[in-house]
Amino acid sequence: MRLEMTALSSQSFSLCRIKSLLHHIEFSYMESKHLPVNQFICSPPFIVGGYEWILLFYPHGHPEKEYKGTHVSLYLTLTSETKEVHAEYFFYLVDNRGKYISLHAPKVHTFSSPSDNCSTWGYNRFISRDKLEARFCKDGMLVIACSISVVSAPAGIDDCSDGLCKDIEKLWERGEGFDVTFEVEEEKISAHKFMLAARSPVFEAELYGDMAEAKSSCIKIKDMKAEVFNALLRFVYTDYYEHIEKVLAIELVQDLFVATDRYALEKLKVQCQQRLWVALSVDTVLSTLIIAERHSSAWLKEKCLEFASKPENFTQLALTEEYVQMVQSFPSLLIELSQKMQGSSGSKKQRISLYL
Repeated sequence: MRLEMTALSSQSFSLCRIKSLLHHIEFSYMESKHLPVNQFICSPPFIVGGYEWILLFYPHGHPEKEYKGTHVSLYLTLTSETKEVHAEYFFYLVDNRGKYISLHAPKVHTFSSPSDNCSTWGYNRFISRDKLEARFCKDGMLVIACSISVVSAPAGIDDCSDGLCKDIEKLWERGEGFDVTFEVEEEKISAHKFMLAARSPVFEAELYGDMAEAKSSCIKIKDMKAEVFNALLRFVYTDYYEHIEKVLAIELVQDLFVATDRYALEKLKVQCQQRLWVALSVDTVLSTLIIAERHSSAWLKEKCLEFASKPENFTQLALTEEYVQMVQSFPSLLIELSQKMQGSSGSKKQRISLYL
């Protein structure tokens, strides 16, 4: 979606602010919701990969598509003057319970200078205003988290992030200076407290807070496979997921997805849900659907429901023991699947069998 930059009054800047270096943007939604169509709130600029970016938030949507103000629009804009920047980006909304919810899959686009009219990409219909106000607006505020991965650094910028990650990975692999050990499935796995705390607020609370784990040099991890915990640690030290994906079976990716929610590793959580979506099949969709429901992944849940509601897939799913167990344990998912089926081209018999 291309969008031409428009003028913005200075008052709009006072309605939002960057909350942290993780690019969490807090908008005063209740103050902005009365802005007319085609007016937006602009975040303060932030730097990723040597480039300057901003977010544009339209409380009543952008007028290239007429939705009568039912949806909000959200866009990412490159403000630096450059030829081309290849970047992957995705947005989270933080719900009323503080959970990070992803509504859309990550996107990859080529951004260019504002003068080329290709500097802005995003969503015309990011989310309906009704859902936004009911689930994500707390005390009048709306929190959006934006993650950007720049493929290449700009000319003249010495981007040493890869070298830093490799150095930290070597530190872990050499096993030097470890000051905490985890026992996972009777396997002892060591790490550095400072690194874990820097990457995960849950680890920070466990290792430096008032919890019992902070006083122990060996922490027992329950309900997790050693292979999964090792994969999680590798991401903590490298910030790199692709090599993990290559060695983990899809069942272990499901377990890793659960672990990312447990330790609030949101970037890895998004990568796992993308992998689970790509790997959806009749054999995996129901277990993935249940995981998405339990761990607040609205986007992955929607993808699973879309896959399961296809007549050719549902015909096979309805005959499995896993489907019967889901019906008994998660009746709300049954209702949502039923609603999806009503809009499919399946036969009446197929729709009736949904309730058996």
